[in-house]
Amino acid sequence: MEETTLGEELDFLDDEYEIDDTNDGIESMPMTSYPNQWNAWTSLILGIVGSLGWIVPIIGLPVTIVGTVLGAVGIKNKSMRGIAIAGFVVNVVFLTASIAKGIIDIIRYLKKTN
Repeated sequence: MEETTLGEELDFLDDEYEIDDTNDGIESMPMTSYPNQWNAWTSLILGIVGSLGWIVPIIGLPVTIVGTVLGAVGIKNKSMRGIAIAGFVVNVVFLTASIAKGIIDIIRYLKKTN
């Protein structure tokens, strides 16, 4: 019977697995990044800003347009879908309000000049 030491029995493991001395052989779990998560939050924040911006359509229109686009892009991210939908809906509502307010302001201006 051939005698082997414990170190010799485990030598085959060195070839298959690399031992990482930096983390004591423990591999850390990779962080999953969601590149579109900021789209959802930004859309919701712009929707809140647009809720005040519709009063002045020059401010409200660009804010709500950008928020609507970011909300539509953010809906593709499954983990942030609810926030993106909320931002999208808020932006569409206040985009409509900004357009309506702009049209009303133009009609009032034209009536005032005649």
